[in-house]
Amino acid sequence: FHLPLRSLVIAFVPFLTYLLFFTNYTFLRHVSGLDNLIAPNVHILPKMERLLCFGYLPHRVLSSYAHPLFDILAAIPYLVHFPLPLFYFIWLAVKRPKLVLQYAWLAGWLNLTAVVIQFVFPTAPPWFADSAVYDNSHRLISAMPNEAAFQRTDAILGWGLFHDIYSRSPVKFGAFPSLHVAWPALIAAFEPPFGFTLAVLHVAWITLAALYSTHHYLVDALGGIALVMLLKYFVKLTNPFVFSQRTIHRWTVVESV
Repeated sequence: FHLPLRSLVIAFVPFLTYLLFFTNYTFLRHVSGLDNLIAPNVHILPKMERLLCFGYLPHRVLSSYAHPLFDILAAIPYLVHFPLPLFYFIWLAVKRPKLVLQYAWLAGWLNLTAVVIQFVFPTAPPWFADSAVYDNSHRLISAMPNEAAFQRTDAILGWGLFHDIYSRSPVKFGAFPSLHVAWPALIAAFEPPFGFTLAVLHVAWITLAALYSTHHYLVDALGGIALVMLLKYFVKLTNPFVFSQRTIHRWTVVESV
């Protein structure tokens, strides 16, 4: 199965753009002036959450049952999150090579769209909203560390795994939408390797983990799933990759004639 270099490069343009945007997030916010124009919003997500959940905040309910076993169970899908797109890409390349370019294109747009939303509308995660302490001038005095409830997992492991991960992230206020939930949701909606049911269970698992660890609100998870559905529909309408009937086992980019 042959993937033309030109098609492969085009398929990865959205993802490469996302990487540039993500790694330079802090610099771009500064030079664009958005740091001064748009402060991270702390209040809108919990307000939406209370409207959605009849006055309750699910992350507070789940996090109240803190236990070392639950800490480990919540950490597993979060650690799987990072290599998941690469492993899935390799699986597609071996088992479903005709879908490789479509997946790269869709995953790239998913990540890029999410980080642009977080760039122009930064939102605070639950751990920050619940722990932030301000002085009389509304200047931040203190807040929980970025790893939030996963600091308990670090204590169990005996080293700062999650502390290192989250302290290096340039996006500190990117609660909405949740890419932690969006990535497995994309696989469930695309071509799940182990069946749709297990893929949905994976989405449910990481959603519960996100709430339990106080890294996300439920609306963040729903926002990630909705973004997957919208982009899948968009890509279906504008998919630049078709399987060529003229040359067997060859992907080409659709070109106007």
